[in-house]
Amino acid sequence: MGYKKLYLILSILFLSLTACKKYEEPIKIGVNDWPPCELWYIAEEQGYFEDTKVEIIRFSTWADSLTAFYLGKTDIVSSSYFNTLYYDKKGEGAKIILTADMIVGGDGLVVKDYIEDLKDLKEKKIAVELGTDEHFLLHKVLEKIGLKEEDVTIIPSTSKESMEKFIRGEVDACLTYEPFMSRAAEKGGGRVTFTTANLPEYIIDVLLARNEVLEVRKKDYSNIIRAWYKAQKFVKENPEEAYRIMSSKENITPKEFKSFYESFEMFSLEDNKKIFSSEKLKEKLMEMDKFLFKNDLISDRIEIEKIYTDEILIDIGDE
Repeated sequence: MGYKKLYLILSILFLSLTACKKYEEPIKIGVNDWPPCELWYIAEEQGYFEDTKVEIIRFSTWADSLTAFYLGKTDIVSSSYFNTLYYDKKGEGAKIILTADMIVGGDGLVVKDYIEDLKDLKEKKIAVELGTDEHFLLHKVLEKIGLKEEDVTIIPSTSKESMEKFIRGEVDACLTYEPFMSRAAEKGGGRVTFTTANLPEYIIDVLLARNEVLEVRKKDYSNIIRAWYKAQKFVKENPEEAYRIMSSKENITPKEFKSFYESFEMFSLEDNKKIFSSEKLKEKLMEMDKFLFKNDLISDRIEIEKIYTDEILIDIGDE
């Protein structure tokens, strides 16, 4: 019996030491060129993470940052409602812990000027990147004008390629995001029609936390979310310094960065509490899940209730 007790004590001690060692490792935040991502550098320089160790890891594209996250190489990353569902079963489990921001009118459909009525898109060629927010937005646009994907010819292209194909006249329309959207209309003899301004609350950025780390380091994630909001406050109170810091990460001028950053709508803690308690969030996620499954972009339906959590919001409280 004595040996069993000793073994139990040593096991508990070993687990405690292992946990302590794990907590010494920094929370790794994946970022890429996207204005809200640069807020993490403000938080780092101003010491807003406090006693939570953080390492910011930069990637060249959003897709790369998401891939690394689901391979377990980072612990928190910017995503979107759609991408969260698309990547859910492709690696590490994760949850939405914050609805971060959105840019109204940043994605949209560009059509050639000879398309007078959008219903005339029937049997026309439309370039879009499959398995993305833009692909889902195209689905919503076609739904609005009374068409189905089967009524048009989808030309799979990256968002940049969609613009290029439109300019060269290889397609009649393209669905892409800024700055490609405006360039396509300007240089390709077209106009911007439906945008996220017409279909709000679909393309929204979120912060994802890796389940394995979230389970044991809730306090650290809470500190990180507090830092996120402190960084936003710093930008408002010190715009010149803030835009200098953030623009340097993307190799553009502070003026250019300021214009892009200020086109975003940032969601407050109070906004998040309303969003997470609303049935609308669940409904939108279910709608996207249905689209992904129908188009064979995911092999199984997602358990929507397990894809987001308000536990960090509750921990932060009314701060």
